Amino acid sequence: MNKYVEIHIAELFVGNQEYLITTNGVGSCIVIVLYDKLMRIGGMAHTILPKRRQQDDVDVYQHDREGRVFVKYVDQAIEVLLDEMEVLGATPEHIVAKLVGGAHMFTLLSGDNHGVGWENTQIAREELSRKGIPIETEVVGGAVGRNVRFDCSTGIVEITTKV
Repeated sequence: MNKYVEIHIAELFVGNQEYLITTNGVGSCIVIVLYDKLMRIGGMAHTILPKRRQQDDVDVYQHDREGRVFVKYVDQAIEVLLDEMEVLGATPEHIVAKLVGGAHMFTLLSGDNHGVGWENTQIAREELSRKGIPIETEVVGGAVGRNVRFDCSTGIVEITTKV
């Protein structure tokens, strides 16, 4: 029997094969799913912004009662996901990534050629590459919202589109 956890914008959760993690309303945000296929440990982050600034507090994050962690930046979320997964027994060599979201949901600002969704996706790709985590699947871009469901027992990510 799966334990169900729903995360929201700027949250992440990591669990073992007992967990089913979901998030809804993914537009320009990027959802990062990391999964250790051997240990069946996974995590999902629903990030809103690409990169933290130098003055942002980068080392402190806190858990809520259900174990969700609050992080809004793509680069920070990847670090925290990896740290939390390693605590549960995951090893970086067995971890793969899946990316969902990064849609173009808003009118571009003057001088902005791509939008925040594109930038979130690019930073996720760069950070994962830098850490040696292969991206197994991407469902990114477009102009639609998505809901995401991740089963830590199988590694399967189900995506439904919100039109």
